[in-house]
Amino acid sequence: MKKYKIFLLLLCLMFILSGCKAKEKQTEETTEEPLKIESEEEEVVPEEEESEEQAQEPEEPQTNGKLIVIDPGHSGVVAQGTEPVGPGASEYKAADSGGTCGVSTGIPEYELTLTLSVKLKAELENRGYTVIMTRETNDVPMSCTQRANVANQNGADAFVRIHANGSENSGAQGAMAICTTPSSPYVPGLYSQSRALSDCIINHLCAATGCRSEGVWETDSMSGNNWSQVPATIVEVGYMTNPQEDQLMATEDYQNKIVLGIADGIEDYCF
Repeated sequence: MKKYKIFLLLLCLMFILSGCKAKEKQTEETTEEPLKIESEEEEVVPEEEESEEQAQEPEEPQTNGKLIVIDPGHSGVVAQGTEPVGPGASEYKAADSGGTCGVSTGIPEYELTLTLSVKLKAELENRGYTVIMTRETNDVPMSCTQRANVANQNGADAFVRIHANGSENSGAQGAMAICTTPSSPYVPGLYSQSRALSDCIINHLCAATGCRSEGVWETDSMSGNNWSQVPATIVEVGYMTNPQEDQLMATEDYQNKIVLGIADGIEDYCF
């Protein structure tokens, strides 16, 4: 009888112990569930952020609706022959010339003007302008009439001709702009606009570079201006026959100042 009671007691103990273990297991499973859920949520967050970044598309460049034709003066290959100085003119001039050359650097004008024009094109495009160049290499012969026709055929808002000056006086220095006169026999209706364009550019150019201003020269002797049916100006950025100014214009820093000044002048005129 004692053995039987002991046996029953052992069975009860085993039953109690079994129930406790089951409760402990259930408690552990309940405790681990929220931890598992939190872990899954932490992994989802960065995936959503990455998806949002990938969904962003680059913005398209904005244009301001203005078209500028830049004419790098002269060329390494000179256009041959002569042409009328203006529409209907009896006076003829050389279709083009080789331009001047740096007395200190030996850099030809056509090379400097192309370098500046390429920089100016990039600067204007960054500001939203559409830009066309009359030439993009030094081996293209172009007459003054052909250059003006690029601006005419494209209906340019401005025809900006980049040049560098030369003089028998090595002390001559500074920048100037050139436009037609009020009594032009070729494009009298464009005087006010061409003069305004010239004033804006020369003022900003001299402010940006600190160079001496020679102002605006009005003349009807420039074929490219006379043949242009849109506002036109020649920008003489400095004297290559002046040793100091020649060396200055060959530097990257000064070229950038010239470009910024001309671009600011175009912007002032257009807007």
